Amino acid sequence: MSITDKTRKTLWAKSGNRCLLCRIELVQETDEAIGNVIIGEECHIVSASDKGPRGNFQFSGDFDGYDNLVLLCANDHKKVDELTDIYSVETLLLFKGLHEAWVKTTLEKDATAFANDRLNIKSLPKIKSGKQIVDIVNGAHMFDFNHDELKTESEATEIGGLFEELKETSDILSDIGYMEAAKFGVQLNEEIEKLEQMGFLLFGMRRKLNVISKEKKDLGIFETASLVVVRQDNPSIVGDFLVAKFPSNVSFSI
Repeated sequence: MSITDKTRKTLWAKSGNRCLLCRIELVQETDEAIGNVIIGEECHIVSASDKGPRGNFQFSGDFDGYDNLVLLCANDHKKVDELTDIYSVETLLLFKGLHEAWVKTTLEKDATAFANDRLNIKSLPKIKSGKQIVDIVNGAHMFDFNHDELKTESEATEIGGLFEELKETSDILSDIGYMEAAKFGVQLNEEIEKLEQMGFLLFGMRRKLNVISKEKKDLGIFETASLVVVRQDNPSIVGDFLVAKFPSNVSFSI
């Protein structure tokens, strides 16, 4: 077997793109011509080989599963696999739990803690009320709506209908008065509950998106409503945040 895409995404998301030991960022920014350098390595806590690091530990799980993996920089990976007396199975499991708790706590204190604008990585807060949605879409110039792969017609109807309603209503929110806007927020509370009953969560934020024409002309900065519906087991969810890659520039043909 090998590490699946879902396991890999889960590991990177819950690790916050940071090394378990030194907490250095594991995707390093470089000159755009060179591209970004990934220094993170997926390290097995228990080796599948009896002769490998900690391979003599009695382990009955999936060697390539999430529970048997930690994320390390190359230097610490070498150290962990050579100094097995210090970095035992029990120690690595303890460090893993502490590190993921640190990532979650840091995100709860600061929604942008693991954001990286140059790499277009954002930390989107979980939407818990209709008022949050109203604040995000009210007066937005553009809409960046997205969702996980949908499996049924009812899922498509519910999520697609919600996005269409938000787009149509956003232009008039500032004109309908506080009472009607508040009523719309209450209605959206019910939509959030319905999504959760279907196994989805909603994340979003208001952000600025730079628009560039196909001719490479900068058209300026536009207020953008970003909303993403994902399944509750999406591996990019860390606590009450969705850590994922979102574009900061968009091109249009005009």
